[in-house]
Amino acid sequence: MKKCVLAFIALLGASSLASAAPPAINFAAGMGWPGFNSTQVDNTSFAGIAISGFVYITPFSSTTYHQDKGYLWLRNNPGDHGLGYCDSSEGTSCGAINTTGGGDYNELSNNKKNEIIRLTLPTGKMWTDIQVSSLDDGGTNGDETGTFYWSNTDKPDLQNNSTSFINFSHDGLGWNASTVEGSIFNYLVAHGFDVNAKYLFFRAGEFNGLGTSTNGTNNDFLVWGVNVTTPVPEPETYAMLLAGLGLLGFVARHRKRKGMDGVRLA
Repeated sequence: MKKCVLAFIALLGASSLASAAPPAINFAAGMGWPGFNSTQVDNTSFAGIAISGFVYITPFSSTTYHQDKGYLWLRNNPGDHGLGYCDSSEGTSCGAINTTGGGDYNELSNNKKNEIIRLTLPTGKMWTDIQVSSLDDGGTNGDETGTFYWSNTDKPDLQNNSTSFINFSHDGLGWNASTVEGSIFNYLVAHGFDVNAKYLFFRAGEFNGLGTSTNGTNNDFLVWGVNVTTPVPEPETYAMLLAGLGLLGFVARHRKRKGMDGVRLA
């Protein structure tokens, strides 16, 4: 049943991959722009979603995910909504806290460093929407790209095929030249995304399973927001529950009859 529901979601997304509405959990609108940028933090949370920013430095080891190399950056301008990352090599190029420019530096990019944003799923929830912004046709080869990973490990190896990932791009999503933001959720589900994954990872640029960039370094975008919900038990779950309750009732009645007959159950 679950596969059918996911397939239906993917089918709906085939004709409308970009959402016209902002995400329910809207980082751009709810996290206190522009003042948030003056805090210069790597870790924060909003609406129950834990958010972390990293610079990913290879080769993979226990120190691959660095949080001493920059900080999360928030944009809330037309066509530029959500969270990016300002790493130390970009410095003042990220601009004033209320800047309307500097996307090559203050968005999530692979221009100078491999920047990562990680989102953590609240306990008992499932992902129902994922939206990005400022993904346009002005990047390398006229098509900005990103790589989306999911895992139940908080710091997975992104350099081998053991971590699930999906590449996405402005053109690959079917967006026209004037569309630069919207939902990528249906696209991800159609390509195998597990909506119950504990951790999501966003990375600018197109990377293969071995962590090799395949579309240059002029790629940047923002993580606009998400939505989550409490999963509804599938019909099979209800059927099993009812069957279990019926069995318990049968056993109870059987014990009661045996007791009335003066027979002690073994």
